[in-house]
Amino acid sequence: MKQHLSLAGLMAGLMVMSGPHAALAQVKTYHHAGAWDAFSGRDDKKGAVCGISATMAPDNRRLAVSFDIGGSDTTFSASKPDWAIPENTRVTVVMQVGLTAPRIAQGVGHEHAIVWTLPPAGMQTFDKDFRLSPSMTLTFPEGSEAPWTVSLAGSTAISDTFGRCIRDLTRQVQTIQPPAGAPGQSGATQPFSGIARR
Repeated sequence: MKQHLSLAGLMAGLMVMSGPHAALAQVKTYHHAGAWDAFSGRDDKKGAVCGISATMAPDNRRLAVSFDIGGSDTTFSASKPDWAIPENTRVTVVMQVGLTAPRIAQGVGHEHAIVWTLPPAGMQTFDKDFRLSPSMTLTFPEGSEAPWTVSLAGSTAISDTFGRCIRDLTRQVQTIQPPAGAPGQSGATQPFSGIARR
């Protein structure tokens, strides 16, 4: 029997230090499923990142979901080329996946994009709904942008791909970087056990 790889389970298991999401600098799309693409690569701080995105015609609006390897929160980003959002503008985004209860997020906007995050616990529920629903809606109640309807065709396959990327890149990073306190890490080390002998 094939073991199901749950993105939610991975998120729950990767609760380590988190930093703000960096801009994606060197990413490559490597898989397509339904309305969604999967990407991976390096952000502008050379950190490893996995993500998925859906781009909608005719205006190229885009919803992306990404995870910085070594972090804990999942980052969402809604962007549209003709948006002109002042730097650090607070923007409320309402996500409704299928017929589930709406999720209200407080995002930060700048130029063409709004960014917000979900902690691991919230991502577990989102992933379950994402896999089972035919579409989701994004609403921007404080502005003039009409609601977005995002197809979730291929969502189960793309979630599995996203989860595999996180698992594989996490293993790669852990292989390259020894755990904290291991030889070679910063911090004082001593050549004795701390027990004084006479």
